[in-house]
Parts: sequence; C-alpha cells; structure tokens
Amino acid sequence: MVSEEMFEAKAELMRSFGWSESEFSSAARKAPTFLCMSLDMMRRKMEFFINVVGYTPSFIASQPTILLYSLQKRVIPRFRVLEMLNTKGLWTRRGKFFNYVQLSNKKFREKIVLPYKEKVPELLDILRAGECEGK
Repeated sequence: MVSEEMFEAKAELMRSFGWSESEFSSAARKAPTFLCMSLDMMRRKMEFFINVVGYTPSFIASQPTILLYSLQKRVIPRFRVLEMLNTKGLWTRRGKFFNYVQLSNKKFREKIVLPYKEKVPELLDILRAGECEGK
C-alpha cells in the first residue's frame, strides 16, 4: 500500500514528465504495481524510455506495464540487442520495442537472437551480459 504522501509525490513526478492527471489515474488503474517502485526507479525508467528509446510520455502512460520490467535485466539488454541489429540494417521497427520487452526470455531469444546468430554472433553475449549485470 502506498501512502497518500508517496502517491502524490509519484503523481508529481509523472506530471513533471508531462503526464496529465487523467493519464496518471489511468496508468495507476492499468498497472497499479508501478506505484510500488521508488521515485528514483520511476524517474530512471521514464528517462530511459523518453531519452533513449524515444517514447513520448503519453505513450508510456497508455502502456504503463512497460514500467514494470527491470531496466537492467530486461529492458536495456534487449534494447542493446535490437540496436545492434538496427546498426546492421536487420531491424528497423523501433516503435515496436514495447512488444519485444513483453516477450518471455525464451520467445525473445527464439524470435530475435537465434535467427540472426550467424550474421551477428555477439547478440547472445550482449543479452547475457545485460542479464548478468542486473543480478
């Protein structure tokens, strides 16, 4: 349970990223557990998705479950894998990153890593390194 004071602090943080009251309320209804993370973690995740991935605050508000995934163990390693594929011209669907974050580890490896292991053998290492950093 989140105290009223902490709830308001989190609402204020998200407003600082441009969320409206209705976006915050909607996100809290769709993914209430995101309210349990620390203010610092919320800030870091929002900054990553906005500044690195390129998502708008409104998109994040509409898909708040993306905030529930571990930056270190899942989001950043997968982003690095997809960026590597992008630099090689093998993946250009940047807007679809959210879909790849949601995949199980097994499905992500099957759909993204294994099909390109011959062309980009370092993909598995990139993924594993990120997963290990998060432990």
